[in-house]
Amino acid sequence: MPDYTFEEAEKFILSREFFGMKLGLENIRDFLDSIGTPQSNYKTIHISGTNGKGSTASMLASILMAQGYKTGLFTSPHLISLRERMKVNGRMIPKRSVVTFINRYRPELVKTKLSFFELMTAMAFDYFSKTKIDIAVIETGLGGRLDASNVLKPILTITTEISRDHLEILGKTLPKIAREKAGIIKERTPHLIGLMPPQAGKVFRSTCSAMKAPLYVLNKKDFKINQQAMSLDYKCNGTSLKNLKPSLTGIHQLYNAALVLKAATILKKHDIRISKKALSNGLKNTDWPGRFQIIPFKNKPDHILDVSHNVTGVRAFVESFKLIYPNKKAYILTGFVKRKEHQKIFNSLSEIAAYYALVPLNTSRSTDINELIEQIDFKDIPYRKSGTLKTAYKRLLKQLNPDDIIIIIGSHFLVGEFLDKYKVR
Repeated sequence: MPDYTFEEAEKFILSREFFGMKLGLENIRDFLDSIGTPQSNYKTIHISGTNGKGSTASMLASILMAQGYKTGLFTSPHLISLRERMKVNGRMIPKRSVVTFINRYRPELVKTKLSFFELMTAMAFDYFSKTKIDIAVIETGLGGRLDASNVLKPILTITTEISRDHLEILGKTLPKIAREKAGIIKERTPHLIGLMPPQAGKVFRSTCSAMKAPLYVLNKKDFKINQQAMSLDYKCNGTSLKNLKPSLTGIHQLYNAALVLKAATILKKHDIRISKKALSNGLKNTDWPGRFQIIPFKNKPDHILDVSHNVTGVRAFVESFKLIYPNKKAYILTGFVKRKEHQKIFNSLSEIAAYYALVPLNTSRSTDINELIEQIDFKDIPYRKSGTLKTAYKRLLKQLNPDDIIIIIGSHFLVGEFLDKYKVR
């Protein structure tokens, strides 16, 4: 069988979506065992949560890199290229490494019928081993307990926060969702949780107790947020930092940064020592596009790109927008996948919206725009549907002034398509 090119390897990987989502560990564990358990060759930190886990993972990886550790980062989903999901010291996996993995293990991958996410997880773990990293920060894909990444033996596990999302898979109540996310907790391994509702926190306390896992909780006494300056003061366990300004914008990102700083104090017990300078520089230099990403243009409206796609994420975005742009309304280009609490999302967006440009997403999971219009009360805010993102965007540019603001929000699919089409960063 001839070797694949990168384009052919990519096509093979994407074809694994045919097998759908597999919740369970036997398949991925057997495959990883067959290729030498690469995930056991370096230290790992495992992160779950409803919102903020990707941002938290990226910030944590950034401070580890700033300290000089060779650091792997595994996140999902991607915006443009599947190569974004696995990085070493901030650089995407090279095309040749993707091709090498697929060509080498293609027969086993076909035989075992690994799903898309299982394959990506296995490739990341193998790539990190081959590049001889010191430590990897691993974000769960969905849930935690049955997520393919949950084969790790990490030195620290983290859950960012718990809210309602993926209800059809994880459960319709916060305790049920929390039990799935808490599935990454390992026996006698420290677990850190962010700020979360009491009923969710109770689940983590109970799970940690049963697993004899030390539980650490981000406490509001550990940090102080200056909303106007978008800065953070942090003081806990001998670490004191003032006026920190993470590169990621938004009040919610300051909470994520505080969680990362708390994680750094725990890592000291595992001989992962991070200086104040590395903490500060790492937060200042985190690169994580599509998260309240402000793109200024000359003679055009500023653009803000955000992948928020559930009620809690959109709410956090709206609160940050109101602080950064007081008394300002925006023109919102948006589209969503199915099975989201769309009315609640639009209720939040209505606080900052002057107009909605509604578009379908470039995926079979996209909600039908006509059905969305029938279901949603837009609260007298004008809207218009378009068949494509390109059409909607052109219409907006024609009708807006340079001092207006365009927000592109609602899905990784939407933000990724925009970034890919218009090549902006």
